[in-house]
Amino acid sequence: MNVTVNPLPKSEVKITVELTEEQMKKYLDKATKQISQMVKIPGFRPGHAPLDVLKAHVKEDAFDAHIIDIAVPETYGDAVQKEQVKAISRPKITVLQASPLKYEAVVAVYPEVKVSGYEKVKIDKKEAKVEAKDVDAVLLDIQKHRATAKEVDRAAKKGDKVEIDFQGFDEGGAALEKTDSKNHPLVIGDNSLVPGFEDNLEGMKKGEAKEFTVTFPKDYFHKPFQSKKVKFKVTMNKVMEMGLPEWTPEFIKQVVGEEKTLDEVKKTIETNLQEEKTHSEVVRRENLFLEKVVESTKVEIPESLIEEEIDGMIEEFKNDLEGRGITFDQFMLETKKEIKDLRDERKKEAEKRLALRFGLQQIFEQDKIEITPEDVEKEMKHVISLYPPNEQERVKKEYKEGSYLLRRLENKLKMDKLFEKYIGK
Repeated sequence: MNVTVNPLPKSEVKITVELTEEQMKKYLDKATKQISQMVKIPGFRPGHAPLDVLKAHVKEDAFDAHIIDIAVPETYGDAVQKEQVKAISRPKITVLQASPLKYEAVVAVYPEVKVSGYEKVKIDKKEAKVEAKDVDAVLLDIQKHRATAKEVDRAAKKGDKVEIDFQGFDEGGAALEKTDSKNHPLVIGDNSLVPGFEDNLEGMKKGEAKEFTVTFPKDYFHKPFQSKKVKFKVTMNKVMEMGLPEWTPEFIKQVVGEEKTLDEVKKTIETNLQEEKTHSEVVRRENLFLEKVVESTKVEIPESLIEEEIDGMIEEFKNDLEGRGITFDQFMLETKKEIKDLRDERKKEAEKRLALRFGLQQIFEQDKIEITPEDVEKEMKHVISLYPPNEQERVKKEYKEGSYLLRRLENKLKMDKLFEKYIGK
């Protein structure tokens, strides 16, 4: 087998593999045996038809294609190993000649990575302080979720729950799809609709109709509506005054499930908020550090690797849509987008993700960030302990040697050590 390796731009190589007639016999025999098992030929048991009889029943192109399907994976693996090519992506195969087989494989290789400057990064730590107003906001939110609504005969005001009919129209007067609703419930001031919409509901009475124009935000999630002016026609169907429950001992027990004083409830809320704010501050500083790592990383990322990363991002997006009850086809139809648009939108983020991975890997090596088997064992025990006892054995097996979950856990431990070194706790 003759193998040549030629470097290409952006950390890719082209591997050319050429087999001799003698080497092809091995794959011809394998293909013959496999095809004869699949094709029924009168007078022969499966797997026993000779080559000349088999070729009379199978098209030559199909036969050659089967030989190639067997030969390419095996010979490509041998070629990569023989030439010590550090491939990090799926190869793009181009068959130049079927018999004897000759093909080219373009594959990404581990690029040269340079990271410097990250060790000088200083990220200020903000105080994660919980104020009385934060606790009061949570208490009010709990009351709102358990509030009673009583219909009133007056103009709507902020804080009222209302039910409305509405329809949106473009500047030419044509009705816009997905901008209408009947008996739509909302609380004025909760800003559940487009910014500015609810302000126009204040002062309206039951049975009253009104028209007003709202400009959608420039970063609105649905691109066709970004910065778009939409005229809404609204009818007020019902105005209800919200009655907030008082923090009586009975209400507290209903909320927390046990007898507590209001001060005790506030203390619990304060503790929970403190944990949330402390965690958010840690995440903020970690993300800033990672941004600096990306800025400090110089790497020429292979195009094929970027395409693979975008593939993964598209799959993530599809799963997210399905989780919200929207099919991918529905989304594409409603937004009038092409798959190319989605890929183009994600290219910069894909490059950023890959630069971060390469940069972190280089930093782990430069800084000698290492974890011990004891570190891994301790973290595994902690993770497994979070599961119910009857599931712990199953979870333990999922963290077997070489598994994705184990690699992810090991990477988390390395990241923890890196963060501790540069930004502290």
